[in-house]
Amino acid sequence: MKDNLPLRGMHGRWLSLPILFISSFACAQNIDFGKSYINVTKGLNGGTLETGDTLEIRAAFVVRSGTYDSCSYTDAIPTGTVYIPNTVRVLTNEGKIYKQFTDAQFDDEGWISGTAIRINLGYNQAAAPARYFRRGRVANTHRPSFYNSSCIMIASFRVRVTAGIGAIISTGGGSMTYRSGTNPIQTHTFPNNYIAVYTNYGICSNAVGTNALGTETNGTFGAGASQHRGSSTNVPPSYTYSTFTAGTPNDYTYGIANNTSNSGNFSTSNAWPKPDNSSPSHRVFSVWDIIGDHTNAASPTAGNAPGNNSSPTAGYMLVINASYRIDSAFQQTITNLCPNTYYEISCWIRNICSRCGCDSAGRGAGTAGYLPTATADSSGVYPNITFEVNGIDYYTTGNIRYTGQWIKKGFTFLTGPTQTSFTLKFFNNAPGGGGNDWALDDISVATCTPNLTFTPSNQPTVCAGNVVDLGCYVRSYFDNYRNYKWQRSTNNGVTWNDMGAAATGTPAWNGSNAWEYFVTYPTFVATMADSGTKYRVVVASTSSNLTNANCAFSETSSVVTLNVLNCGVPLNTDILSFSGKMENGRASLNWTTDKETEPLQYLIEKSTDGRNFTTIDRIGSHQAPGRERNFYAWSEPYNGNAYYRIQLVNSSNGHKYSRRVRISREETSVHFVQVPNPFTTRLLAEVSAPEAQQVRLLLIDNSGKTVRSEAFTLSAGTNRLEMTNTASLPQGIYVLRLEGDGVVENRRVLKR
Repeated sequence: MKDNLPLRGMHGRWLSLPILFISSFACAQNIDFGKSYINVTKGLNGGTLETGDTLEIRAAFVVRSGTYDSCSYTDAIPTGTVYIPNTVRVLTNEGKIYKQFTDAQFDDEGWISGTAIRINLGYNQAAAPARYFRRGRVANTHRPSFYNSSCIMIASFRVRVTAGIGAIISTGGGSMTYRSGTNPIQTHTFPNNYIAVYTNYGICSNAVGTNALGTETNGTFGAGASQHRGSSTNVPPSYTYSTFTAGTPNDYTYGIANNTSNSGNFSTSNAWPKPDNSSPSHRVFSVWDIIGDHTNAASPTAGNAPGNNSSPTAGYMLVINASYRIDSAFQQTITNLCPNTYYEISCWIRNICSRCGCDSAGRGAGTAGYLPTATADSSGVYPNITFEVNGIDYYTTGNIRYTGQWIKKGFTFLTGPTQTSFTLKFFNNAPGGGGNDWALDDISVATCTPNLTFTPSNQPTVCAGNVVDLGCYVRSYFDNYRNYKWQRSTNNGVTWNDMGAAATGTPAWNGSNAWEYFVTYPTFVATMADSGTKYRVVVASTSSNLTNANCAFSETSSVVTLNVLNCGVPLNTDILSFSGKMENGRASLNWTTDKETEPLQYLIEKSTDGRNFTTIDRIGSHQAPGRERNFYAWSEPYNGNAYYRIQLVNSSNGHKYSRRVRISREETSVHFVQVPNPFTTRLLAEVSAPEAQQVRLLLIDNSGKTVRSEAFTLSAGTNRLEMTNTASLPQGIYVLRLEGDGVVENRRVLKR
């Protein structure tokens, strides 16, 4: 009986005859299907789907037993993509090309017509094979073969994404047809599947906050002395729980264990041969790795040693034996999230089978004539995991090759303006068969936090009666941490009080790796009572988040503790500027003072950590009380990155400290060295440049209006720049912006 395919009629037109569509599983468990995709552009690294990426869309047709006729695959090019010519193919489940087709309709068994894809399946020439005009026959013993017991075909084609960032495209739909015996033709239609075209931020480049996952001991799966733990409510019913034996967990099953060896011949060693032919084998399927979990491992890539089935306890991990259906292997609804906040969604994954490959002729790894998965690689189907958020795919891990190590995979997701929850699912995205066996641990949903860097340091030392200027750089890979407030603690950080109203910063890209802005604490005169007072900056992505303890951020390790000294009679002389730079292999310091009315000593102090300083040299003042300005220079051979500061001391032991400077070989772009703050009739700025160049200084008021702008020519090293026409400006806060050499840097300054 011939298939009811479209027949060619008069004048080259196609006549469509009806096909009876009934339940896709009338033939029950003997045939199976799955549909997935590979982001070819992102490769092994994985990533989000972006405009211009190439997708390989794959549909698995698996005959486990018996024979089926009228086998075919039909699909349509997804909206938001374009077809890539000459990519209609049938692959093995390892992704190798088994059958290549032309794009033309009448040349062979596969073609594209308009946006419609058609592949007739079944290529055994002795068993009613497919032709361009008919569907074919597929038996479980046909090729591509899985150990001569199942036939696994992957129908595929490639597209390039044309949709822009923010679009949603669907790679679902399409169908498989088949018929058992004289029964009517059946159709399996693949469900919808949606993918976000989304910026590939990677994982957080800054630190991450507290894990918000909550379930399964915050994604670690807990710990215990016994090899096996119970099942998980976070693994959907499509996977069945199993313990570890010589032949389980099998396809569509999972286990949670602290040791992946066969419990029937338990071992903590991964040194057994592969295959391990002990009777019984120490290894699952005689080839799986024997490993422990990942949590808190001394080496994150090596992971922990396998548990020993007794005290002390060992950590558990989720182990999946995935197969053809593209099913969720883990899911959880996560609540109490912060709106407008970037979250790193990540986990650690490990391919646990190095010898699970089976080639298209049904020959397993190690068998004579076996064709390896790749050069010196017999691991078989590589795991490939999709991260889905609220029913939409946002990220795929890429193929996870066997390395014998754990690898971290993840991406960064931005919650909506009012979003406080989402449902996260991890999907198997690879066709099963030989391989696709993996361990999963340390699932995390954690905020991408900013870095806070205080000036002049975290432990500034000032003399009683001197002015205190505190500032903080707020730096983040994302520009959404715009809301901030200062807080002060007078009881060693037990409680904190807001100081002034909350405010909003204006981040600017610093030209290298972060958005940043600078905030200043109101200038005050230090007293001895201020010694030990702590200051910090709290930041958030929205004004409402700033008042939410769960959504506001401050670094507990980055707090200013003020140290106030009784420096005796206050000095009349001030250090107006202080800078340092690399010059001819030497660390060179330059500083300027105003009028010196008494003999003074300048102590040069050095530190490797920016906190603990040691006096390394001293020089006397010029003894020229008539000079309005005094200039000093000092240098030493450069012997590594270091911090320097100057302590000014008079004969009565009164003293003052300069700010600190860092001298490093790593400074390669123009940047502010120092901006004295506040300013009045003139505004000074010290700017360091690696080479001669043009820059511009802009002074911007609170409304964003540029009120002063001036160009300067810099020489290599530290340059002293001056805006002299600032007397008429209203009092208040301004932003001083430095533009040059592709760099934009901002400093907040106060006009008095």
